[in-house]
Amino acid sequence: MKHRNPVYGNLKSMTRILGGFPLARYLDEYPGLVLYHGSVDDAYENYALYDPGHICAGKFSEEFEISAKFGLDFFARTGRPHIWPLFHGTPSEAGSVLEKLGVERCEDFYAMSADTERTEQSQNFGDFNILGPLRGETEARAWAASAWRGFDSDEDAPEPFIAFARNLAERREFSLFHIKGRATGMLFAGGGICGIYYVSTLPEFRGRGLGGAIVDRLKARAAELGFGKAVLLATPSGRPLYRKHGFAELETVMIYRSE
Repeated sequence: MKHRNPVYGNLKSMTRILGGFPLARYLDEYPGLVLYHGSVDDAYENYALYDPGHICAGKFSEEFEISAKFGLDFFARTGRPHIWPLFHGTPSEAGSVLEKLGVERCEDFYAMSADTERTEQSQNFGDFNILGPLRGETEARAWAASAWRGFDSDEDAPEPFIAFARNLAERREFSLFHIKGRATGMLFAGGGICGIYYVSTLPEFRGRGLGGAIVDRLKARAAELGFGKAVLLATPSGRPLYRKHGFAELETVMIYRSE
């Protein structure tokens, strides 16, 4: 069984690259399982991807439990909180196995897709002073500082996340954009499609259309690169924004989290 969700394919393709960054740890030696952590103590920066294409008929629960234990041992040794996103095609027993092993279900995410030709605010890009694609140490550090605070952290971006941003800025597959000190976003071209990540607005600047402007600029960047569609994983709070900007849901992705 092939997994056809383009969000999964884009995320897996990106994770292979992230796994080669100096501060990252990455394993894909167990069949159907990719494990990644980026040296950041945030569960959403560390994750286990399970490919339902590796399911053996009639033996899923015991096979997945072996995989899950292998993954949990990896994260126990690295000391990082992490998430397990379960994409469409993964049997419901997977959640039961994770819960039995102490991994709790948290809020669902939503895999979404949009045509890149449609933008709501493209005529207003200049008004928002969107900068990017960003390159170099100084620009990457400014992006990391804004992105970290845009996800409601009261602390400055940790050095591993700044290093992560610098690594992104060095590779052409990644396009970092920001409205300096106010909002951020990132585009990754891989797996045959473009994925949108790290869309955030600092709390004091929300409600002014900055996030929507970033989303439309990322879609426009995907079109510039020759891609007709862009995909993303939306949180419940972010889903209305993405719907407004042309994204439609492909599936619900169950998120399980372990501290």
